[in-house]
Amino acid sequence: MTKRLKDKVFLGSLARMLFLVSFMLCATFSYAQKQVTGTVVDANGDPVIGASVIIQGTSKGSITDLDGKFVIPSVNSNSTLVVSYIGMKTQNVSVNGQSDIKVTLRDDSETLDELVVVGYGQMRKSDLTGAMSRITSKTLEERPIQNALQAMQGKTAGVDITSNNRPGELGDIRVRGNRSLLADNDPLYVVDGIPLTAGSMADINPSDIESIEVLKDASATAIYGSRGANGVILVTSKKGQSGRVSINYDGSYTWNTMHSTTDYMNAGQLLDYQRQAAITGGTYNGAYGTAPDPDRDRAITGMGSEDWTQRVMSTAYKYNTDGTLQMRAATADEMAAGYAAQVPVYDSANMFNENWGDLVTRTGFTHNHQVSLSAGSEKSKLYTSFGYLKQDVPLKDQNYERFTVNINGEIKPLEFLTVGIGLNGSHSIKNYGIVSNFDNTVAKDSYGLAMNIMPWVPAFNEDGSYLVGTTNGQAGHNIASDIDHGTNEYRYYGLNLSSFFEVGFGKIWSVLDGLRWRTNFGSQFRQSRYGSYYDEEWSNVYGFDSTEPKVGYNNQSTNMSWTLENLLYYDKEVAKGHRIGVTLMQSAEKYRTEGINIRAYEIVYPTSMWYDLGNSNKDKVGYGTNYSNWTRTSWMARLNYSLMDRYLLTLTGRYDGASVLAEGKKWDFFPSAALAWKVNEEAFMKDIKWIDQLKLRVGYGVTGNSSVSPYSTAGSVTSTYAKIPFGLGGSVSNVNGAKPDVMPNYNLGWEKTASTNFGVDFSLFNNRVYGSLEYYIAKTSDVIMNRSIPVITGYAQIRSNIGKTQNNGFEATINVIPVKTKSFSWESSVSFTKNKEKIVELSGGKVDEPGNNWFIGSPLNVFYDYQYDRIWQNTEDDKMMMAAYNSNKMTFLPGQYKIVDQPMQLVDATTEGAHKFTYNGQDYYYADNGFGKFDNDDKIVYQKSPKLSFGWTNTLTYKDFAFSFFMYGRFGNSYYGLTQTIGRRVENDTWSPTNTGAKFAQPTTATRTTSYDYVRNFTKGNMVIVRNISLSYNLPKSLTTKFGANTASAYVQVLNPFLFGDELVKSGVNPDDITGWDAGNHIGGQTNNTCITRSFVLGVRLGF
Repeated sequence: MTKRLKDKVFLGSLARMLFLVSFMLCATFSYAQKQVTGTVVDANGDPVIGASVIIQGTSKGSITDLDGKFVIPSVNSNSTLVVSYIGMKTQNVSVNGQSDIKVTLRDDSETLDELVVVGYGQMRKSDLTGAMSRITSKTLEERPIQNALQAMQGKTAGVDITSNNRPGELGDIRVRGNRSLLADNDPLYVVDGIPLTAGSMADINPSDIESIEVLKDASATAIYGSRGANGVILVTSKKGQSGRVSINYDGSYTWNTMHSTTDYMNAGQLLDYQRQAAITGGTYNGAYGTAPDPDRDRAITGMGSEDWTQRVMSTAYKYNTDGTLQMRAATADEMAAGYAAQVPVYDSANMFNENWGDLVTRTGFTHNHQVSLSAGSEKSKLYTSFGYLKQDVPLKDQNYERFTVNINGEIKPLEFLTVGIGLNGSHSIKNYGIVSNFDNTVAKDSYGLAMNIMPWVPAFNEDGSYLVGTTNGQAGHNIASDIDHGTNEYRYYGLNLSSFFEVGFGKIWSVLDGLRWRTNFGSQFRQSRYGSYYDEEWSNVYGFDSTEPKVGYNNQSTNMSWTLENLLYYDKEVAKGHRIGVTLMQSAEKYRTEGINIRAYEIVYPTSMWYDLGNSNKDKVGYGTNYSNWTRTSWMARLNYSLMDRYLLTLTGRYDGASVLAEGKKWDFFPSAALAWKVNEEAFMKDIKWIDQLKLRVGYGVTGNSSVSPYSTAGSVTSTYAKIPFGLGGSVSNVNGAKPDVMPNYNLGWEKTASTNFGVDFSLFNNRVYGSLEYYIAKTSDVIMNRSIPVITGYAQIRSNIGKTQNNGFEATINVIPVKTKSFSWESSVSFTKNKEKIVELSGGKVDEPGNNWFIGSPLNVFYDYQYDRIWQNTEDDKMMMAAYNSNKMTFLPGQYKIVDQPMQLVDATTEGAHKFTYNGQDYYYADNGFGKFDNDDKIVYQKSPKLSFGWTNTLTYKDFAFSFFMYGRFGNSYYGLTQTIGRRVENDTWSPTNTGAKFAQPTTATRTTSYDYVRNFTKGNMVIVRNISLSYNLPKSLTTKFGANTASAYVQVLNPFLFGDELVKSGVNPDDITGWDAGNHIGGQTNNTCITRSFVLGVRLGF
């Protein structure tokens, strides 16, 4: 055979072989890759429209149509499909060669098997042994919020959050009440595993949060040892999702208006009110008897005689062209009431009225936007977002602006190694206008200042310019003008870093299956600058030196912290039915802060504000600096044991050391133990079909609190009253100095809270009713407080571990689905909290300390004051009693407030200690039992914190529409402010001889003892507020696909539409808003607790 022929045969054979291989490959490929179709339905069998169906590890997939169907052209026979939908539990479905697949998705709320975040890990909710509440991103998205705490209010049982409507501010939060008298009562925040030490929750965009878990009992919080005594709030950021790429936009537009809850008198009504009070008190004495007299009106109202007063009076009184008053004849009834025969022509309805509240408010506008990108595969995940919030509140001089950037990445470069990093950056600007909250004796914002101005005072001259009268007159402070001449601005720059790497040793060597090592490192940086400046046109309504015109203030601080944690995990089923989980941890933390502040006077260049304080009067410059740091080191071990997935045990021990405590007292051990029993897994429960899940829990643990300021053990000095004469001979001057105050205590140690918790988790009637019940009791010992010591030591007091407090309460979270059909559903959720806290022991044992408002058996946060009794009546008994008080130089009158006193007991003149008084010319005597004087024996304790609170959410869904509303209420707390607007508000229920059962005293200027009138301010703070009403619509898939979106929804909401309450709310006070007050002491002047901010919201959410 020739070579050419051999080559030809060879090529032919090769061609046949290649054809055969190609045919086999094609056949194999056609066998391995095929089209897969399917349907996704919910628990009722209804199609789920817009569900994502992705081939795991790829970006290939499909979206279900209007019938819940999907088609994926080519799918490997051994692939896994990841099926997900918002609000439902994600399912992983193996193809296993199937060509048609049906998938049933269940709501997240319908299962206790969802993963939840716990300290240093995750576990199934059904495996929890401690008390925990959870809020998901779905709850955070229910209404527009500027921080996550707003969304938690009323949604988490056992957690009380006060409202604070100042832009950019956080409300105060307490988990199961207060425990400490001097140390911190705030919970610990942990963001993505890193304690939030130098950062702030105000810097975190709520739209970047996936979930918030609140750990409440010691068995759950003891894993954080010294940081967990006040509860732990775990914040988990959103992460990239495997198998899909999505871009989402969330935007809302809000119009805010301020509505007065108080019906204020207009100028004419107020003038008539004050005139009648003067007539009743016998002090009017006008030129026309008791008839209106413009000159006397100026005197009793304090208007004075400035030019503007004539302009105002001429609107109520009629004048002739020569400037004299027009007169008329009085009627017979008027003359009987004290009018002269001829009286001025007067009509209060025509009196000029300036609505000062309107001059400092506006329709505020807020817009909030976030764009996020999520992507992921089996090897890597990425989530990034950008957020922008611009909030112009109804107060003209206040606004808030925030920029946030969030990046979360995770990569798996090796099968056994996972590395992740998260970076959250924020920049915010808060402008509080002319007001920085000085103390609780002045108004807290421009609205409060404006409402302090009498309504007859004009804001403008007749030429349209601002009216500014003499400083000591009623027109001396024009707030409408002042809001343009004062600035209090805060700027914040924040950066939070969280990172980790994790090694799965079982991926390296199978013998080590279940063993993992993880290292977490996090760092926080927050720079703040507070700048204040009042220009030369500012009227200094406060009268403080620090708020004089041309005064600037610059306060800068830098906070930094870092946390390093090393963890070793072992999780394995060691024998059939026996599973253990072991966690070992070592951590170190450090926090550092430093700051500087300068206040300068007579600043030369107004435009420089606080940026050029050197150009000022250098003789009046004040400055200060500060520095502080602390460190903490910890060791922790946790054991989780599960027997037959039915009996659960958790043991935890943590050994903490804190630098802020004394030598020898820095370290302590904090143990906990918890048991849980899944009753529904027992054989005797199998026939009880209406119980889906039932778990009983009990836990006990000890946590610590070292939240005292650094260097506290070293004592302190004070400069108060330390300015003393110093010098020789005739050259003596007062010199500022310092003197000892708190004595050093080198034995100061931890406060310890021992907590016991009993809980029940349940799910009934095919998951139509589910929730949890909790009862707890927490006893705190070694409470840090100041104890008085003999002055011979050179100190007044020493800080020691000597007090005891106790908290106990009941919590309930119940979710119900009363109706669920193919096109309609109704879901209702209630959270209920009842907490009782009390002081058990103080520095003197079971002895009260009234000077500190600390009382055995009472809560930590109280008022201590006199008690309103009733209104004095014009009866013989009351007139005799008033005569007795008069003998002690106290003058009370019928129609005025009576304070609770010891009973008056009439006795013989010979009775020892008897007090004499005269009534109707006759002498009487009363016993020396404390009557006739007011002292601490007559005072009572008022509880400030609510005894119980609740939140109630209802959601009704019909096809693509959803309607919901949320109500929040609290009861049992006392509130101070019932009569704060008496004399300014319209109040018809005041005492008179014909209305003796009135709630409020008769207005009068008569000479009397007024020292105790304020006590009428105390009343119950009970309230219920409808926080929001929402209507939303999910666009059908047939529409969204036309503009390239996977999902689209729009919503409209009304915020704070209704407020209900007892006499406090009916009197025009909003007890929900304690904006600007210290939560522990909100006695003070008028503020915006006399109004409510209502909002109208339009929003849209898009997913691509």
